[in-house]
Amino acid sequence: MAKNPKFDLQRFHFEHRLWGKEIDFVNEEVTIFAHLLDEMKVILPTDLATSFAETLQRFSREMEHFKRVNNTLKSEIHAQENVMAIALKNETVQYNDDIWATQVYLREKMDFYHDNYRKFKTEFRLFIGKDLENHFSLKEVSSLQETA
Repeated sequence: MAKNPKFDLQRFHFEHRLWGKEIDFVNEEVTIFAHLLDEMKVILPTDLATSFAETLQRFSREMEHFKRVNNTLKSEIHAQENVMAIALKNETVQYNDDIWATQVYLREKMDFYHDNYRKFKTEFRLFIGKDLENHFSLKEVSSLQETA
């Protein structure tokens, strides 16, 4: 594929903006999920089922992981944007091969990130929607709340 430095840089910039917005969205979603998890820890009796408590802990760790990954990705994208800005400002093509290689790397990293987050989100939503019923009956939860 022929490389057109100016077009590639504009296209790469668009990808970076898109990825940044996606990462911001994931940050917001993870914050909402974490809040929901905190509420569940208060409302549901984690001492009744150790597997339930372990699942909550695992989801909590995964959410923290995504927050760290989000920060790392944003930093890497920002660094690539800086390199591209210098290339555009100086109108040099010599950076293009490095920029191109880094962009391929970032695309692969974002694809992996999307896959991991999609799997996490699906698993979390299934847990919230269905798996809670497997851990507790509504009678157990309501009787514990009445005694508290």
